[in-house]
Amino acid sequence: MIDINEQENRNSNPFGLISKSDFHLTRAVSTIEIVKEFSRKHKLEYVLDVGCGTGIITTRLKEGFPSVEFDAIDISETAIIQAKKKNDDVNYIVGDGMQFIQQKYEYDIIILNNVYEHIENPCRMLIHLAKLLGENGIIIISTPNRYHIRNVIRKLFGLRIHIPSYHITEYSIGQIQDHHHYAGLHINQILTPKFKREKWRIIDVVIFKIIQPILESYLHLIKSNTKLGSLLFIVSSKN
Repeated sequence: MIDINEQENRNSNPFGLISKSDFHLTRAVSTIEIVKEFSRKHKLEYVLDVGCGTGIITTRLKEGFPSVEFDAIDISETAIIQAKKKNDDVNYIVGDGMQFIQQKYEYDIIILNNVYEHIENPCRMLIHLAKLLGENGIIIISTPNRYHIRNVIRKLFGLRIHIPSYHITEYSIGQIQDHHHYAGLHINQILTPKFKREKWRIIDVVIFKIIQPILESYLHLIKSNTKLGSLLFIVSSKN
């Protein structure tokens, strides 16, 4: 089975992302699909990618939307140097997304991939980004799900949930909803993309083919907003 947390950060190296891994491709493809859906309904002119890393997702978006103005910011100069090698048509910036100010225009889309779980104060970040967002704009966040199926099973057996040491924490859907409410943002969609698994162990079949569908049916029955996927995509807008 694919351990997405291991692939996200090999040996706690933030530049150890495997660009062709199912984890990274799923994040990229899911982000692109959300952007495409938005562009079919609204005019898309300006996009900000916060915590762009080495620019893998930004580059793919720029290729798909060549006329759109892309700003991409990351606190790591090393990452930005690598990103600029991929596409020099993107305005790459070394800086802190919590302090970034854009005075020329508002953004139609703001993207946070692989960022939310590294933020000490997500409410402060969301309040700041809301100021950069246009009237009809959206914020796209992808982040690990605190209560994915494996952690739920751990809780059922009285064990501590697993959060990688290189994440400040991981948030539940309820916590993320509270953050957005406090920041004056409305969540439009909560998505849990599926990961392709080329190899299935017996334990994987038991967890993902038997236990997870049963728990999902129960959660649907009690009208819970809990989702059991490993990765959450949150799409939000101004109230």
